[in-house]
Amino acid sequence: MKRIYIISLILSILSVTSISGQTAQFLTVSPDSRTLSLGGTGVISPASAFAIYNNNAATALSPFKGAFAASYTMWQPATTDNQLMSLSGFIKMGKRSAISLGSRLFLYPAYDLSNPQGIVTGAFNPRELSVDLGYAYNISGSFSAAATVHYISSKMGPQAAGSAFAADLGLMYQPGNLSLGLTATNLGSKIDYGYGSYSLPAQIKLGAGYRFSLQEKHLLTATVQAGYLIVNSGITAGIGLEYSYNNLISLRVGGHYGDPEKGIPSHLSAGLGLNFKGLTLNAAYLLAQKDSPLANSLSVGLGWAF
Repeated sequence: MKRIYIISLILSILSVTSISGQTAQFLTVSPDSRTLSLGGTGVISPASAFAIYNNNAATALSPFKGAFAASYTMWQPATTDNQLMSLSGFIKMGKRSAISLGSRLFLYPAYDLSNPQGIVTGAFNPRELSVDLGYAYNISGSFSAAATVHYISSKMGPQAAGSAFAADLGLMYQPGNLSLGLTATNLGSKIDYGYGSYSLPAQIKLGAGYRFSLQEKHLLTATVQAGYLIVNSGITAGIGLEYSYNNLISLRVGGHYGDPEKGIPSHLSAGLGLNFKGLTLNAAYLLAQKDSPLANSLSVGLGWAF
């Protein structure tokens, strides 16, 4: 009886956070505030400490020797009030290679545990974790490739836990002001909680971006991205626009489309970025309809590039 009760609670959590038999949906949420503010168009994002979660191939093209960052995201605060915390970075190894390392922790709201008589005996906080390691290589001056591996741990209840391994592949091409990117993410094993297995949210994403130099101190960047969910044949898309002044302050807006038939919500986004001598502070806010689980989601990130 107790096991059935716990499983029903777990299934209710998965029904909110998963898409048609998938689990570990936190893997699709970028901890990069800049990416979130640009409609989720991270596949062509320039190298940063969060590149391991966008397109790790960008690190091999970075003009910096390395970068480190941390972020905190309030995800779906109006409904499930989840929290995503991340710590990541990369270091260049010579002129062509880069190593990336990161970790993400996703926390769900606690729920009560009861015995067969219905008496509350405690509480449990479902949580999911990933530990991530990536390698990127500059094949030519403007073309790079990368591979990333993830260890994923998911614990939805005291007796319902599972783990999986997954891999990402990424390509980046940056001739001049143009950026093209392609990634295949979350390709791996299923997570079995002891009562059934769930697929990881594997995706293929293709993106393009272009930087317009308006004047000496003014830069405008436009981005677009399309995605395909491998398991459920869902479609996603994003678009973003960023204005930067003198590499000090950036204003960003974006929009993200999710396939409604697959239960993927759409939203608008806005964000702000500050940069000073390698220190960066970014924030993103998601705007959606009042009944959307993504409404009022907020993300902040602090980083250092050297």
